[in-house]
Amino acid sequence: MASVVVVGSGAAGLTAAVAAAQAGAEVTIVERASVLGGTTALSGGLAWMPANRLMADEGVDDSPAEARQYLRALRLGDVDDELVDYFAEQAPTVADWMDSATGLSWQTVPYPDYHPELPGGKPGHRPLEPQPRVVPAELDQRIRTAPNVTAPITYRELATGYFDRDEVAARTRHGVITMGRSMIASLVEAAEAAGAVIHVGVGVDSLAQSGGTVNGIRIGDEVLPGRVILASGGFERDPALVQAFLGGPMTSPVGAPGMDGTALRLALAMGAELGNMAEAWWCPAMTVPGEEIDGQPFHRLVLTERARPRSLMVDSRGRRFANEARNYNDVGRAMHAFDPTGFQYPAASAWLLFDGGYRRQYHLGPLRRGGPDPDWLRRADSLEELADAMGVDGEELAATVARFNRLAAAGDDPDFGRGRSIYDRFVGDPAADHPTLGPVAEPPFFAVRLHPGCLGTKGGPRTDTNGQVRHQNGGLIEGLYAVGNAAASPFGAAYPGAGGTIGPLLVAAHAAGTAAAEAS
Repeated sequence: MASVVVVGSGAAGLTAAVAAAQAGAEVTIVERASVLGGTTALSGGLAWMPANRLMADEGVDDSPAEARQYLRALRLGDVDDELVDYFAEQAPTVADWMDSATGLSWQTVPYPDYHPELPGGKPGHRPLEPQPRVVPAELDQRIRTAPNVTAPITYRELATGYFDRDEVAARTRHGVITMGRSMIASLVEAAEAAGAVIHVGVGVDSLAQSGGTVNGIRIGDEVLPGRVILASGGFERDPALVQAFLGGPMTSPVGAPGMDGTALRLALAMGAELGNMAEAWWCPAMTVPGEEIDGQPFHRLVLTERARPRSLMVDSRGRRFANEARNYNDVGRAMHAFDPTGFQYPAASAWLLFDGGYRRQYHLGPLRRGGPDPDWLRRADSLEELADAMGVDGEELAATVARFNRLAAAGDDPDFGRGRSIYDRFVGDPAADHPTLGPVAEPPFFAVRLHPGCLGTKGGPRTDTNGQVRHQNGGLIEGLYAVGNAAASPFGAAYPGAGGTIGPLLVAAHAAGTAAAEAS
């Protein structure tokens, strides 16, 4: 019987473990943290799976060919066409396998693709999410909690803006979990049911190898034998690696701690070929003083808050710099723009501005409507006073807001195209006069500082369609596989849609687990 060792317990590692165990391997999972789930447990748990069988029920036609066409339209940067095509073909099959092999039950989410107007783009239902499920208390305690998710609400409910408060309260009483934690619970149960053994609090010191073939991991003086699947995430929590590979302003990681490049270093020690090292899953992030995760700063992704009427974003000069309602990856990337005249990254310190009407109607991260104004929220009775509190030029800010208000009143934004895309309108407020455009005009005025953030890095060892790591001198490294953010993303700079991180890693992990179990 083949032995397989999986390093990491997020969706990538657990999916690989399930696939390997069901293919007949003896599987061991090692997780350095004391809890399971990694960044997946903090996420919405969405998986972008084009041509999934549930789309037809929603009246949306799709095919692997259309998914491939869309992904080719997004082709930018360090793209691996072979892996892109493999994902497009295998996504429907792996989505069905996840449903049947893990006990996870999918539901679609009506989220449009991030660029639905491009060839092959779709207006919704490519993203899937695990349905709510009841888990035993013992399993619930083993999975990382999500401080940014305080109630068992599904992503579908958040996306549509409708949920039954009594139903959510009943879920809480009955031990129901949702989103990424639901996905992790299903995968943990499936992995252990198939015979996989999970160890937490166990870090990897090095890879064991003989003649260039990886045959296990070293934990202190002990060797745990087997083919190795690296699934421990990226390097966004290591400042030296971020500076060396990502460049630009430092990022605020919104994922789980522990993403310090362990898999990258292990692969490099074996001579792995690297790819897509300058890319990440970018986003704008906010930081609330005192919020921590495992003793490290906790940064919050700023998502739909940017798209609502009566708000806009400005950089350190007081100027708009992007379509605020676009997907978080593209807005996060815009925060890395370099100004050669001022020799600075002006949007590396950005602000989300909104007025009193917005404050009454919407929440922002932990800031709830009707609640008190915390110290970290800038507030002023005039834009001039707010500019002083923000440290930006008052005349520039006033001119920016005045122009934005004229465009909002006209219902169109020729400067950045806000509201022209199906996606923009979907993530705004469907009940407003315009889903995303509205004047910032009612005092008092508010501002929250935003930073360049990322969900995870996209660079790492290059792999083949089986997830096997490529050697920098050509060929493959025997016995070594990498999946998820521990591997090079084949998408280059692209982020195709909601769940665009998890969907591809499920396909890659299924292939890697199966291949590792069956390798001779």
